[in-house]
Amino acid sequence: MKLLTSSLCKQGGREYNQDFLDMSVANDGACLVVCDGLGSYFGSEVASRLCATKITEAYNATKALDAERAVRPEFCQSYVQSAHNLVVDEKEKNPQIRSSCTTVACVVSDFRSTVITHIGDTRVYFFKNNKLYYQTKDHSMSQIAVERGQIPLRDIRSHKDQNKLTRVLGSDYYIPPDCDIYNSPLRPGDAFILCTDGFWEYVYEEEMEADLGSSDLPEEALMKMEQRLLSRITKYNDNYSAIVAMVKG
Repeated sequence: MKLLTSSLCKQGGREYNQDFLDMSVANDGACLVVCDGLGSYFGSEVASRLCATKITEAYNATKALDAERAVRPEFCQSYVQSAHNLVVDEKEKNPQIRSSCTTVACVVSDFRSTVITHIGDTRVYFFKNNKLYYQTKDHSMSQIAVERGQIPLRDIRSHKDQNKLTRVLGSDYYIPPDCDIYNSPLRPGDAFILCTDGFWEYVYEEEMEADLGSSDLPEEALMKMEQRLLSRITKYNDNYSAIVAMVKG
């Protein structure tokens, strides 16, 4: 069994790209990370880059010592906290980026068990047999509106508070990531999509299912999803980034 991946990280209609993604994929495990620096804060492209690369670095260092430990939930959470600490340290060294922060979504798996961690509104979708099995809940005011029954989940995309986040990485106080554990082995037909809001805002979940189901390879599915996005964006659309990962026999 192997995990095939494809990714994109595009500037969109913005002056520069504050998204960043990184991954480490091997025959015995994987770490996938997507981050979105908050666009209203100067230097958030630094926060997203430091966060993504630190998580994969911490995962690889742990895996080199003990592969079983690398996928334990407490260690997956520690990767995120070490990224937060690195971002905070960098901000202290460089006052110009003192307001920078980022979202993060991460999947760590040894293919027997999988841990999903996230902060903010960068999402992880988990599909089984091309059907959506699980998705992360955004840390945002619009997600709170969903949980209060004020709007349906689908309407987050157009809600007035969609960009108001309740949790980020790199701020003055640290709130641990949400951590979800899937303790069954991955099987052929399983797939993950990690993506920023600039991506999922324009690509609907049922379309992700359709594109995964009609594609043999992740790059094919991702190309179809990007075409949907490009047909809907406005002139000043956000940066957009995604990793598509498919489990193959």
